[in-house]
Amino acid sequence: MVAGCGAKISKMILFVFNFLLWLVGIVLIGLGGFVVARPGTYGNFFGDSTNLLNVASGVVIAVGCLVFLVAFAGCCGAMKESACLLKIYIAVVVVLVILEIVGGILALVFRENIESTLAEVLSDQMATYEKYDASANNLVDTVQKGFKCCGNSTYESWRGSKFQLMNPGKFVPLSCCLDEKDTTCNNGNALNTDINDKAKIHNGGCTSQIVQFVKDNFLIIGAVALGMVAAEILAMIFACCVICGIKDDDYS
Repeated sequence: MVAGCGAKISKMILFVFNFLLWLVGIVLIGLGGFVVARPGTYGNFFGDSTNLLNVASGVVIAVGCLVFLVAFAGCCGAMKESACLLKIYIAVVVVLVILEIVGGILALVFRENIESTLAEVLSDQMATYEKYDASANNLVDTVQKGFKCCGNSTYESWRGSKFQLMNPGKFVPLSCCLDEKDTTCNNGNALNTDINDKAKIHNGGCTSQIVQFVKDNFLIIGAVALGMVAAEILAMIFACCVICGIKDDDYS
């Protein structure tokens, strides 16, 4: 048994924290596997890009496995009072904290590149977009409805698109409309060179809307990120307390 009240409390807190984290890892692995096993259901969210679906699912599974292993080491190290496992746990968490800090710095430095990357991803999805389906989880429709926007830079981004070729007389998808029940809201003019009634659709581009959303919620996003780093640092402190308790018990 670890020596000292502080070490015992740290042991229990460390165990509970990592047990919850361990459950999160299992959920992430299960979620990623569930999506991979049903490409027909969730593939629509990424348009025709099966590779993008596999990459996204693979990242979720990889993160889940990492969280699972780190939490497992923390749980076992705390309950078994293994200084070796706890030292491994601390080392991995230190690496994670450093990566998170570096990632945050890079995100600030290359924020303009992130905007161009968002625009590129959305353009790729628009290039393969064929029709509106309210029951499908298509990335384009989800973004346009969620951010109340239309197209990449403006609604005119849909001009000459595959969607227009597959849907004669329609200038933009229904997900651009203020009221999706109005099936004429996305009609083009006589030559389909422009939208028939701009007042019936969202005119703002999606890339700028997403970037503005991030800017508006920057403090919240930053607070969540700092909260994660703080939680990881506290976990390391608790692990150190347990290790000290183990050493004190060995000496006694």
